[in-house]
Amino acid sequence: METRRAEPGGHGKIDMHHHFRPPNAYASRRGWSVAQALDEMDANGVALAVAYAGPVSDAASAGTAGRNARLINDFSTEITRDHPGRFGTFASLPMLDPDACLAEIAYAADVLGADGFGISTCYGSLWLGDPVFRPIFEELNRRKSIVFVHPVDSACPTLGYEADVITGPWIEWPANTARTIMSLMVNGVLRQFPDIRFIFCHAGGVLPSLIGRIAGFSGWPVVGPKRLEAIFPDGIETEFARLYFECAQAYAPEAFEMLARMVPRSHMMFGSDYDNFPISHSTSRVDSLGLDAEQYDAHCRGNALELLGR
Repeated sequence: METRRAEPGGHGKIDMHHHFRPPNAYASRRGWSVAQALDEMDANGVALAVAYAGPVSDAASAGTAGRNARLINDFSTEITRDHPGRFGTFASLPMLDPDACLAEIAYAADVLGADGFGISTCYGSLWLGDPVFRPIFEELNRRKSIVFVHPVDSACPTLGYEADVITGPWIEWPANTARTIMSLMVNGVLRQFPDIRFIFCHAGGVLPSLIGRIAGFSGWPVVGPKRLEAIFPDGIETEFARLYFECAQAYAPEAFEMLARMVPRSHMMFGSDYDNFPISHSTSRVDSLGLDAEQYDAHCRGNALELLGR
């Protein structure tokens, strides 16, 4: 199938889930290069890729984490400046070092001009709703920041099924995305900091399939409507619909349409997860969804432009 380009005007897609691979960094990968990334983008009609260079290791000590984040973000910004108009960045943050994190937010936003910030679903046993992160979210909210949340392995033990090629991204990462969204909801972070625009990977992992189940707990005597209202004062469906999602690895029709019934289509954006996947993996699947021209352009380009303010 020939890859369709997002129109109008010959403008290409915007990839909202793209990875840089800094050398000697926590998220490095042998064989990655900017030239290869540009070739992939050009071959698949991608005009702009907003890249996240990966997490600062949660094992890094205080001070080291801040220095690592600075190196990663300087590396990413050099790429964007060398290739104007082709790349944007979600700056990496040292979330376990609050002082360094606040300093890096200011540096990335005010000096580097980052499009937003990239963080992980969890840090060891800490999920994003934990009070330790509250001062960071206060600052991100003050700045009306875009925050891209990427899944990682957690401290939760698996059930012993992982072997050979079966690793965290198969089941644990989609589940961890659901866990951290629930953490943000239950701890009131989404309500208390409404000016943060959160983007979650892979169409929200497994959570879209669970929202109706949780909302249905209003009829379960153990929970009931009053307790559910205390946990989700605005309703879990309403809180979920405020979030943004990129849809890499979620272009199966049943997954895409399920999310589209739960959130505004303007909150759904194209993503490839390059270089974990070839960009063609997403382009071929979004092309097969049968979206009309207006829906296609909005999903592949317009929604991201609106969110990014470009």
